[in-house]
Amino acid sequence: MNSRFYYPTNSGSLGECRRPGTLMNSMERSSGRFAGTQGLAVGTQSFLMPTVLVVEDNDDSLFALRSILKTKGYRVLEAWDGRQAIEIAEAENLNLILLDLQLPRLNGLGVIHRLRENLKLESVPVVVMTGHEPERYRDRAIEAGCDDFLLKPIDFDRLEMILDYFVPIRALS
Repeated sequence: MNSRFYYPTNSGSLGECRRPGTLMNSMERSSGRFAGTQGLAVGTQSFLMPTVLVVEDNDDSLFALRSILKTKGYRVLEAWDGRQAIEIAEAENLNLILLDLQLPRLNGLGVIHRLRENLKLESVPVVVMTGHEPERYRDRAIEAGCDDFLLKPIDFDRLEMILDYFVPIRALS
């Protein structure tokens, strides 16, 4: 038998590129949006895919979050800086925003202020992620209007609790 197995060298276990440096991801990054479906039909049940915007400028953190969220059934949109996050939030129907505090062009606190000034976005839950001086930033983030706080490195059990609380995956009949 002449069987051959092909192992793509640039894809992760979920079939996605491991690093955002590939052509496809560069094109997606420049557009500011990632394609995703709103719903997925499975048998007689239909699952609504809540949309999560991940605002992170660190490639490794972004990859980990994207992989986990997609595996769990969330539609994931990505932003690399604060201004892009605002643009995506205004254009999309979001269920949750995971927001890094240390971002280029507009930091996380600035993003939260802008989101809370917009009537359409004021009720979207925002979870701040940071590893820099959490004691100092936690109070400032809560004052700005964030809904929860996640320390880096990310505790994935805590992330799952946050997802279950703010945007649980529900089966629709």
